[in-house]
Amino acid sequence: MYSVIKRYSLQLVFTLSLLVGLQLPSFLHQYETRLQGHFAEAQSQLAQFQALADLYFEGDLTALIEQHQNSDENVFRDEAKVIQASYLRVQNLQIQIDELQQPLWHRLVHLAQQINSPITKQTWQTYQANIVLNQQAIVVGVTVAIGLMLILEGLLTLLKCLISTLFRRTKPVSKI
Repeated sequence: MYSVIKRYSLQLVFTLSLLVGLQLPSFLHQYETRLQGHFAEAQSQLAQFQALADLYFEGDLTALIEQHQNSDENVFRDEAKVIQASYLRVQNLQIQIDELQQPLWHRLVHLAQQINSPITKQTWQTYQANIVLNQQAIVVGVTVAIGLMLILEGLLTLLKCLISTLFRRTKPVSKI
């Protein structure tokens, strides 16, 4: 009976992990789309300040920020913070977009590293699950499923060895 439960449990785990793995490329695509949208918005906001930098500082946005930071007026010093935050946001988003120009596995690792970022959370909140059976999805799905199964089988084997070792130690030694 134990072997039947184990077999079906492992098949269920394999199936569920395959389905999750099939979702990863789709989630990654939706994340990339959202990231591109945030980047376009940030660039649009920065463009207004860049136009001023082009007009007065030969395109040097950092010179515009420094000019505002060194102003005697509080409003300009506060505006320098806004400009700098916008500038840093564009740079950060550009770095993330550059990271996503790598092969699929690199992009998935990058996504895992960004799991707590606001953009990832927004993507998760609006994620529409779908199964796209293209080559990438199948490769990721099968890899995730096989990887999880190997880990699970290893843990079960380790647990079995530990239990058998404990039972061997606790058996009373009978003297005949």
